[in-house]
Amino acid sequence: MHKAHGTGVVGFLQAGARGAAAYALGPAALALSACASAAGSPPAAAPPPAAHAGGAAPSSAAQAAPAALDVATARVVDLTHPITPQMPLFPGNKPYASETLSTVEKDAYYSSRFSMDEHAGTHVDAPAHFKTGAPTVEQIAPEQLVGPAAVVDVTAKVAASPDHQVTVDDLRGWEARHGALGAKHIVLIRTGWGARWSDPVKYLNQDAKGVMHFPGVSVEASRYLHERGVRCVGIDTLSTDPGPSQTFEQHKAFLGAGGYHIENLANLEQLPEAGAVVVVAPLPLAHGSGAPARVLALVPPGSGGQGK
Repeated sequence: MHKAHGTGVVGFLQAGARGAAAYALGPAALALSACASAAGSPPAAAPPPAAHAGGAAPSSAAQAAPAALDVATARVVDLTHPITPQMPLFPGNKPYASETLSTVEKDAYYSSRFSMDEHAGTHVDAPAHFKTGAPTVEQIAPEQLVGPAAVVDVTAKVAASPDHQVTVDDLRGWEARHGALGAKHIVLIRTGWGARWSDPVKYLNQDAKGVMHFPGVSVEASRYLHERGVRCVGIDTLSTDPGPSQTFEQHKAFLGAGGYHIENLANLEQLPEAGAVVVVAPLPLAHGSGAPARVLALVPPGSGGQGK
């Protein structure tokens, strides 16, 4: 089983659009797609996906990326904010700090020691963050950390209301254009909020009572993603819950069902709505409720951002 999963990830990256559709359906379909791609012949037809809860979705043929992904020529987009002492933090978190231990001039090599909270900067929330006994960050399966990106753009709605919560209709709109969301998708919510990152006051957007106002994901949308089998949702804000939330119901719903989050993403405007591949690399902290992560997207040549 582990060997099949490892082959699946490599085949997914090499087989491009055909591999993306097949990978969403499982290792067997992926193997056929990868072999067909290597031989230069058309891919074998993949079996139709099982019916999903929450209504019918477009056929599996629509799930393929618009262009083949050649890793050698793919554009790499860094979706990670640099970690600095000045970066925006959730209220109560301590700033990043570092201490120089040695320098090239004095010791022939440079090294330092750092400290920071697990949930600061671009980071992953593990299921254990809101559920006792759930997997911690180092226990997230590697195959769940790589997948086709589904970029759901709600920037226009956020411009009208900073407290917008992603709805089921927002997700279905993406599906109408690109095909059904599935277990291998990494769903990225593009709100436009990342443009505020350099100004912590604007990023937290607190009112006179200290209540934060920024967009998030609704509980209903989280349940819909779980029904589709999606294991990861990421967003370019401080939290997947909307700013005013005090009870973190979205976290409880999605993490409690076994999913994981990526928060404080950067540069989502550089990604197309479909066709990119995302690689999520959190620090594998033992017993971690989450961890800082480097998140990269591989984009097919010629694919622009903002849905292009």
